Amino acid sequence: AALKEKGWQVHAGDLMASSYALQVARVQLDAHPRYPTSLLPAAARNGKREIGYHALLEGLAELDDPGGDGSGDLRDGEEPDGGFISEHYSSDETAGRAHGRMYFSPENGRKIDAVRTRIERWTGGTSHSEAAAQLLIATLIEAADRVANTTGVYASFVKTMQPNALRPLELRPIEPTPRREGAGACSAFRGPAARLLESVGPVDLVYLDPPYNGRQYPAYYHIPELLALGWAVPPEIRGKTGLIPDEALRSDWCRKHRAPDALREVLEAADGRHIMFSYNDEGHLDRAAIEEALRERGLPDTYAFHDRPYRRYRSDADGPRRSYLRDDVREHLHYVRCA
Repeated sequence: AALKEKGWQVHAGDLMASSYALQVARVQLDAHPRYPTSLLPAAARNGKREIGYHALLEGLAELDDPGGDGSGDLRDGEEPDGGFISEHYSSDETAGRAHGRMYFSPENGRKIDAVRTRIERWTGGTSHSEAAAQLLIATLIEAADRVANTTGVYASFVKTMQPNALRPLELRPIEPTPRREGAGACSAFRGPAARLLESVGPVDLVYLDPPYNGRQYPAYYHIPELLALGWAVPPEIRGKTGLIPDEALRSDWCRKHRAPDALREVLEAADGRHIMFSYNDEGHLDRAAIEEALRERGLPDTYAFHDRPYRRYRSDADGPRRSYLRDDVREHLHYVRCA
């Protein structure tokens, strides 16, 4: 988004559906789209055919019933039905209670279900704009994250409800980055980086920011991923944290024996005048190996390296099963010019 603000034509990509939704919202879109009133029957009853993004979010905020007839209204004293999130990821329903999963309060679990179900009905039953749908999904992912009962990632949940998790779900608008006059259209892509690079062709700059250690992202962000993918076909979830099937999302960068091949593959596909590679000093690939690969790919004498210390983000404290060796991590930026 920062490069788009400066007038660049940006093509962004990721394996994860949740990341793709956020990239569509902040990189691909230039402005808020309009939506059909089928998403909000109350607006349709007023004779409108379309509704704006902000007005739609206000209407979706009133939804309570993920299993209702589409109106989102409940009779006085009637309890809303549960849905996939409230069933499996809050302690209020059978599956969540059996595993003690306390990712969301019961109220927020039902609200998330209601909004995601409404999006699914729209995208599954009628023609729709893919970008407009991804903007709504991104909005829901960010809203759910603000009330998630976690310490930053979804590999675990807190065993007592934190203050943020007790606040009501709030659908805050995401503001797309406007395109500068004369700039080319930006795009978002879901899939392997090498495939994206091959599809966009020659570019000025290739910026690569891969995973660096053995922590596969799907296990740490499985709930945002579930919100992005939906549950029209309910996935088989497993374990105490309710992981979803993720083999297709597992990255070779997170496997020490495959990371060198992943680097070679992406550099072979990178048709850019400049290549920048972001990594750090705790990755599977050592600095010398990355430098050698970049010098081979580009003009050797143009290779440059920069690093900077950052205070380590800790989602939990030291304990019997984990002890951090130091409080900082050095972020690395490798550069080479290719033409």
